[in-house]
Amino acid sequence: MEQPATGSAAVQPGVSPAHIHDTDQLLDPVLFSNDNGSYKLNTVPAFSLHLVISTAISIVGIVLAASFPTDRRCDAYFIMLYLRATFWVITYLVDHFVRKQHDNLRMQGYHDFHRETNVQKGIPLQLVSLWNSMLLAVQALIHHFYAENFWEHCAAGWLSPVSYVTAFTVAENLVLAVSHSLYIDKVRKFNSAKLAPDVLRGADRAGGSLGLMQPGGDTEELLEKQADLIAYLRDHTHKLNQKLHQMQINVRPVRAPQIP
Repeated sequence: MEQPATGSAAVQPGVSPAHIHDTDQLLDPVLFSNDNGSYKLNTVPAFSLHLVISTAISIVGIVLAASFPTDRRCDAYFIMLYLRATFWVITYLVDHFVRKQHDNLRMQGYHDFHRETNVQKGIPLQLVSLWNSMLLAVQALIHHFYAENFWEHCAAGWLSPVSYVTAFTVAENLVLAVSHSLYIDKVRKFNSAKLAPDVLRGADRAGGSLGLMQPGGDTEELLEKQADLIAYLRDHTHKLNQKLHQMQINVRPVRAPQIP
């Protein structure tokens, strides 16, 4: 009597369990995940470190503007400019890391949260770049109007250039503190919720199915969600093709024993 197959498929002679496991994953390539509902966005440390560095530079600027002697205030001015340039490089690296983490988040199917934080994640680089551009314009005006007398005005007490740079830096730090706090709070709530990907929560969402829209719904939002899902499926199809190609390279053909 034949035994009924159990599980997803009966084990064939000569086929290893590892190959069966890989086949089970391939049968459900888009919704399969080993950690559905437990994905965490690891960007809070990066944002916290960025805010700490910004605060440290602001404190250094205040100390330099308040305590450096008159004959060294020009040195303090150039120290702040070097710190500003270094801070932009750090911000660029943080932005690159954060964007990579958010891309991974999108690949896991969390399109709503990815869209919700799409603007906030780019604020640090945009703000620091804007502030540095403004400082560059102010520096150009200072050198244009002071000309040969720059070194005299450079030591002009609280109206010296180092005071301007410090004021810009402190203002930037306050804006970053508000922006970073809002972003960190959102990410912590998202990580604590431990939600399943949007694709798996489709039936529980108030907006209905992704292909349907409730009366009075936002058509633009629906199209944006559909575009996110299409991109998600396209990326997973690409990864599936790569995995299938790798399996074809690794698998060895099993030859049936010849009957004499």
